Amino acid sequence: MAENIAGASGIIFNIQRFSLHDGAGIRTLVFFKGCPLRCRWCSNPEGLEFPIQVMEHPEKCIGCGVCAKVCKQGAIKIKENFCIDRETCIKCGTCAKYCPSNAKLLSGEQKTADEIVEAVKRDAPFYGNYGGGVTIGGGEMLSQPAFAWEILRRCREEGISTAVETCGHGQWKWLARIADICDIIYFDVKEIDPVRHKRFTGVDNTLILENLKNLDAHLSANRPSPKLTLRLPLIEGYNLTESYIEEISDYIKANLSSYHVIELLPFHNFGEQKYKKLGMAYELEGRPNSSPGDMKPYLEILAEKGLPAYVAKW
Repeated sequence: MAENIAGASGIIFNIQRFSLHDGAGIRTLVFFKGCPLRCRWCSNPEGLEFPIQVMEHPEKCIGCGVCAKVCKQGAIKIKENFCIDRETCIKCGTCAKYCPSNAKLLSGEQKTADEIVEAVKRDAPFYGNYGGGVTIGGGEMLSQPAFAWEILRRCREEGISTAVETCGHGQWKWLARIADICDIIYFDVKEIDPVRHKRFTGVDNTLILENLKNLDAHLSANRPSPKLTLRLPLIEGYNLTESYIEEISDYIKANLSSYHVIELLPFHNFGEQKYKKLGMAYELEGRPNSSPGDMKPYLEILAEKGLPAYVAKW
């Protein structure tokens, strides 16, 4: 009998319906809050921290001052409009609760596995015969592994295709259990060199690469196994170099055999506005998007190495 995690719950920041990304067919994407990495190019800053946050939308502010009246911390300041003093704010969310124009909105909410599965099941008629289903990303799903496992297990019992996206920083025992109930795994490889990895993401990659090798061996030993896609974010000024592609290609050829394909992720600035709405600094502010054409030289290197690869579509 399958283990049941009674009352399993966690914190998410979004459920995106009818997506054509992160898996085959039409997907329901569930975004977890909380991530151990701090990638300088992260496009989901609202997924970094576990606590619920308040996002500001100053263009919606009508100047009513309700937020200032209900904030017991005195964290609402008047500039061009009523804005949050992030150093004073205790993230209670009261201002968002009472804002009549949605100029302040909560990012993050506690959900049970029951609630997530029911939301996914409502989309099931749209998955059709094209392999659609649920994909859990974030943030990092291994930061809330029991919650992720329970959602995936129950979706699988409902006949819904399951997928996850992970940076691989978490407990191997949970990654193995989750892999066993997935159809698709996206594993983000940010960097190979541990020094550069820590400089770019804030953490060492020893655990990540150990989990990646363990996952590769696990998939080889357990057939049929989920399709493993290696995702390589390539960011100008960080790792967008031919020497890095040569390095990571050699690593993949020497250490991995169970992956299905390699996906190159060009830089995009879609998260820039979210940093501003959260009152967070963004190191890549103002940087233009990379284009798929920028990836052509790197695809050619991978092809020369005999590694199947494509460029992700935004």
